[in-house]
Amino acid sequence: MFVYSRSIIRFAEHITLTVKKILTNEIRLKCTSSRFYDKKQQNSYPIKIVIYNHRAMLGYFDASFYELGFHECLMHAKEERLHNIIRHELAHYMTFIEHGHTIEPHAAEFKAFCQKMKWDESVSRASMELDLEQIKAHREESSVLRRVKKLLALGASSHQHESEQAIIKSQQLLLKHHLELTHTHIEQEEKIFMKRILQQKKETAKMRAIATILQTFFVSIVYSRGRDGTCLEIVGEAENLEIADYVASVLDLELDRLWEIAKKSAKLKGALAKNSFLLGIAKGYCNKIKALKQQYTEDAVQALMVLEKKLIDARDIVYPKLSSKTSYAGLCPHASGLGEKMGRALNIHRGLQKKSDQSRLQLSYEK
Repeated sequence: MFVYSRSIIRFAEHITLTVKKILTNEIRLKCTSSRFYDKKQQNSYPIKIVIYNHRAMLGYFDASFYELGFHECLMHAKEERLHNIIRHELAHYMTFIEHGHTIEPHAAEFKAFCQKMKWDESVSRASMELDLEQIKAHREESSVLRRVKKLLALGASSHQHESEQAIIKSQQLLLKHHLELTHTHIEQEEKIFMKRILQQKKETAKMRAIATILQTFFVSIVYSRGRDGTCLEIVGEAENLEIADYVASVLDLELDRLWEIAKKSAKLKGALAKNSFLLGIAKGYCNKIKALKQQYTEDAVQALMVLEKKLIDARDIVYPKLSSKTSYAGLCPHASGLGEKMGRALNIHRGLQKKSDQSRLQLSYEK
């Protein structure tokens, strides 16, 4: 996951300044406040720094987002080592600009650039790999995530009362966990997390439907467009992001299946009908969750208000220059209404089939 806090933001700012110094003084390129130019000053490229803790490497360059990433643990590294890792990732950036992404990461072109800069092996062979034990704790599934998954499975019960109570309990468990974290962070610096999910070529109605449903799991959603496509960036507490990612994987695999059912039973066809149906599912599901919140205790309602405000603040920290976009498109009332009906009956769970098919994800819905 990508990590944000006051100290981490200061660390990212320090890296940004170092990047600009290396670009200006060593690579001899012109820099602005947030971009740099190639040698001919014909094209400019972004200086984008992110801090993460989910990869078993100290740094990376992602050409899809023109992004330089550095592991959180480097906050405690010696300055010389940090600078060499920054140079190493900038070498990848420069090699990509010159040769594209068709060459191997540490091919002759990469080595030639380092030699041209007179960067020795402390740069070209900078240790990138982390001991997997160092990030094992991060990868282990939390008890909160396990309990919420069990409650989501109970939410697929054929008994409406039992199903609704399971959904309520799953949300209240997340609220309770949030309050406990808030008390813990009184003495510790609070962190905000961001995770990228559902990377695909372009934004679709299915992606918008999934994004709408995910917001009921206490995450903030932003659409991110990179060089190779679009993805969702989800922001919030670490456990909430893991739960939202889990839910998104279920929805991504199965919303099309529900469309096939609706298409055959209601004789629907065409992109407009499909998009209306998928967005209708999201609307119906969210309306169900909104109605269930009326059963919340007063303490849960107050906790929800605090959490929703914190999500807004967290999004503003991660995306300080975010602009809102509203899009309008026509809907097929019949398909939308059918989607809403199925959305109100939608329950999210991981269905286990026979042993050879235990990884299959599915949705259940009541007719």
